[in-house]
Amino acid sequence: MKPYITLIRPVNFVITALSIFVACLLAGGTQAQLLVMVFASLSGALIGSGGMVINDIIDVEIDRINKPDRPIPSGAVDRYDAMMFYGALTGAGLIMSAYTTRSAFIIAFIAAPVIVMYSKGFKGTPLFGNLIVAALTGLAFIYGGAVVGNIRQAVMPAVFAFLINVGREVIKDMEDVEGDAKNGASTLPVRYGMQAAAATATIFLLSVIASTFIPYLNGQYGISYLVTVNAGVNLVLVYVLVSLWKDRSVQNLHRLSNILKWDMLVGLAAIYLG
Repeated sequence: MKPYITLIRPVNFVITALSIFVACLLAGGTQAQLLVMVFASLSGALIGSGGMVINDIIDVEIDRINKPDRPIPSGAVDRYDAMMFYGALTGAGLIMSAYTTRSAFIIAFIAAPVIVMYSKGFKGTPLFGNLIVAALTGLAFIYGGAVVGNIRQAVMPAVFAFLINVGREVIKDMEDVEGDAKNGASTLPVRYGMQAAAATATIFLLSVIASTFIPYLNGQYGISYLVTVNAGVNLVLVYVLVSLWKDRSVQNLHRLSNILKWDMLVGLAAIYLG
């Protein structure tokens, strides 16, 4: 069972579910909609986890170099069983989304094949693949807004999620540059070098910092949001950027990627407090 839990990346599962649930609350979700909100949160997390599995299936040769201890390259889970697991996760997610709202189901129905297309065709492209996966992450917030019928309130969190995830995905590509290069993936650091990749990640992460002030200045979020987002998100992003330019070892890049993942949870808390 443990290899299958590892396959779905449980931290990502929790972050996706929380993102959707918080998006529902921000968009005006009520206690009467609680069951639908829970269904939406779980459905999005299941579809996202299915995406993690199909990504590992497609990337098995790259992972033999970059992450040989992952369940599929290590032999803990064979590819056929992983494919069945992907089908079960995605199928369960789509079924659960059908019990939310029509617009939310349409979003889920479109997102599921886009995840596969990303893993098969776009992941190894410079920046475009990063933009797709970041857009899918931001879409989790739009999905939450669609569940309770108020997408507008979910737009700003979706923008935050998109920007920070582009930066994070570029850093992950920098971490995986050796395996990607050996397997012919044309990611940003493979094609244009680590310096260009670091500069790109910097632009997007600085954009996150700049954009966090917008909802406070236009009155959308209050002072609690501003204090939390500056202390818990922006200072961390500054640290990540300084560290990125000082140390581009695989170990540090992996650490920075994880920091950004956890920083998204702090961002969720800031938005909720706002």
